[in-house]
Amino acid sequence: MHVNPLQTIMNPKSIVYLGGSNSLSTIGTAQLVTILKSGYQGRIYPIHRKEKEVIGLKAYPNISSLNKPVDLAVLVIPGKAVPAVLDECGRAGIKHAIIITAGYGETGKNGKKAQEDLIRIAQKYGIRFLGPNCIGIINSRIGLNTTWFPEKYSPGHVGIISQSGSYVTQTLNYFEKIGMGISQAISIGNQADIDMVDCLEYLGRDDQTRSIALYIEGIKRPVDFLKVAREITAKKSIIAVSAGGTEAGARANASHTGSMGSPDKLYRGLFQQAGILRANDVTELFDWSLALSSQPLPKGKSFAVLTNSGGPGSSMADAAERSGLHIPIFSSKVRNKIKAMIPSAASSVNPVDVTMNYDLGLIFKKLPNLILNLKEIDGMLFYGIFGPVHFKDKIAMTGNTNGLTQDLLEEAVEKICIEFCNLPKKSNKPIFCASFTGREDSAVALIQDHGIPVYPTPERAVSAMAALWEYRKIKNRYKLRPSGGNNGNH
Repeated sequence: MHVNPLQTIMNPKSIVYLGGSNSLSTIGTAQLVTILKSGYQGRIYPIHRKEKEVIGLKAYPNISSLNKPVDLAVLVIPGKAVPAVLDECGRAGIKHAIIITAGYGETGKNGKKAQEDLIRIAQKYGIRFLGPNCIGIINSRIGLNTTWFPEKYSPGHVGIISQSGSYVTQTLNYFEKIGMGISQAISIGNQADIDMVDCLEYLGRDDQTRSIALYIEGIKRPVDFLKVAREITAKKSIIAVSAGGTEAGARANASHTGSMGSPDKLYRGLFQQAGILRANDVTELFDWSLALSSQPLPKGKSFAVLTNSGGPGSSMADAAERSGLHIPIFSSKVRNKIKAMIPSAASSVNPVDVTMNYDLGLIFKKLPNLILNLKEIDGMLFYGIFGPVHFKDKIAMTGNTNGLTQDLLEEAVEKICIEFCNLPKKSNKPIFCASFTGREDSAVALIQDHGIPVYPTPERAVSAMAALWEYRKIKNRYKLRPSGGNNGNH
């Protein structure tokens, strides 16, 4: 039975680390510190020819002196030293490696020859490796982060496979801001050995991963890629953004990871056949991945807009219609029910605009419950999260608050927001929110942390909902095939 090498690479019980010292002036040391501070509980064995200890860990002069079984070698050393070290790994029985070092296939003829030498050594000993020219991996389940970037991230359900290390690491702060948690992230670099197909197979079987985000510069095995991707998209979503479809992009790919870019129309055809959602840019890539990892799929394309501000509600409605979604006019019976709840100046048609209003029960409970119980509505777009941050200064400056304090406000908002966050599961219908205020508002943070995405603009919330509808159509196509896989919602 085929065992994916990433099963060990992403879940090592022990790591031998080459490139760390007691000086933070080297990238290797910085990456070792990240591993130590990320919460990883496995054993770590630094190799250093001179030092007896490295960052408080016992150091070994070479791999052969370890005399211990090791699951994974991480190499952050000069390129000229890599072949000998890889050979030493092979002789010591180490079968898995991450080669961070750059300067191979992406640098031209000599670099390609050096990369071929690495492949030859690895094949001699049966070593499977990621890289070279990659930034490493993250596995939130075991607290393993081998990259240079120690930024905080939240465990979640988005898996990332990227030929650019930046989209695995420099994005961590960004993920935190939009409330996106990651399951596992893999920087594949030059794909000299382990490639995107291997990574797809691995994340496709990972129970923690509900959606997979791909940053692609080149696909080594397009036929296998198509086969594996089609198997996965029958069960979970894949969202991809591709680079290199233009002349300038192709030049950048060649010098970045040594990949040959393909024309946009080839990617478009491949993605359509595979059931992959193609994002136009990395904003859509991560917005859609977050959406598809967190919300149930809509059964149809008819949605309600609930807002306490006219402009954003109109923006949502316009963007929805332009995206192929439908914002139906409510029946007179439904409008009358809504009118009985809202101020006289408010609108009940759809969008439902309650105007600037801070009746928490109305906005977060009564109206959402009514709307999501309508058979003709498949989900809801929501604008109007105004939590405690908006009242902090007002409470401090007002002499007579009628007993309202910041603590009481926080408590009231928390209770009603948690009820709101239970609605997608209760109704089996998706909700996406928009707010120009971010996680500095505890209401926004709470809603994000309880599974409902809150996007920074109305249009991005609509784009995410449109992605859900597109993936629903993909799954419906699989349903019609005799070999279609599990077609249920998340």
